[in-house]
Amino acid sequence: MRSFKFSRWLDLPCALCALLAGQASAGECIGVVPASAHAFWAQVEAGARQAARETGVDIYFRGPSREGSVAAQLQLIDKIVARGCRALIIAPSGLEIIAKVSELKTRGILTFYIDRDVGGAEVQAVIATDNYKAGQLAGQYLGQALGGKGRVGVIRMSPPVPSTSERQRGFTQAAEAAGLSIAFDQPLGDNPELTFAALREQLPNLEALFTPNGSTSRETLAALLRLKVAGQLVHVGFDAGPLLLDALEAGHLDALVVQQPYAMGYQSVRLAQRALHAPQAEPQRRQVALEAVLVTRENRERPEIEAVLAVPASP
Repeated sequence: MRSFKFSRWLDLPCALCALLAGQASAGECIGVVPASAHAFWAQVEAGARQAARETGVDIYFRGPSREGSVAAQLQLIDKIVARGCRALIIAPSGLEIIAKVSELKTRGILTFYIDRDVGGAEVQAVIATDNYKAGQLAGQYLGQALGGKGRVGVIRMSPPVPSTSERQRGFTQAAEAAGLSIAFDQPLGDNPELTFAALREQLPNLEALFTPNGSTSRETLAALLRLKVAGQLVHVGFDAGPLLLDALEAGHLDALVVQQPYAMGYQSVRLAQRALHAPQAEPQRRQVALEAVLVTRENRERPEIEAVLAVPASP
């Protein structure tokens, strides 16, 4: 797998870039506020920057260091607007973003959601994985892997975010429909010691685990390795990256539900750029759903799976 460089700040302010390039005005600066600095968002950035190169807009990309920090996102939004960007792409971490989006509209600034939808009528479009369906993929896989009988533990995000909550809802419904029972369901994500202690206590009661995003998958994998039980129960994780793909190949994970973050970044910038050049008086709120794929050791090298995983890095 290729490595991804997460560059948080554009080298030059948007207005200055416009003057130097001679092609982009302040209205063609697009700000992107991801949810965190995790590798998933570096792939989103790679897609966003590719779309920016193709359309001639400038990108200002900056996100909080940790997932769920809506206060940090609000501060970053203000900084990006101060740079002169007239469109914003946001992965909203809380309901507080709704009021900010409404305020931005009164100032003529267009907003788009990526990865998750917290609501609000002023958003131009939502570009996100079909998270409920993605969770169902994991639940259906576990149902087949366990033969329709078994106890499953779910390691949830803390604090919760809409995207992972939808994955958990889809997973739970599909797993229970397949005959499985949810024996353990707690918010332990991003807390290594809490995850380790809880798994040490709960593992004797479980046949399988589901982790609904990259950080919970990595933390759970680390705890299972510390406990020397990785690969001894069926574990379905979420998202990719070298560490998780290596764990899949080693048999420490059984499957990964993988999104299309590059496409998410690319499509969001293309939509934002088109909206800047052809604004509508009353824009229709659009839903752009991206499909997730289930990756296993058996299908890992299929061309359609490789096409999702082999995302080019942004220079």
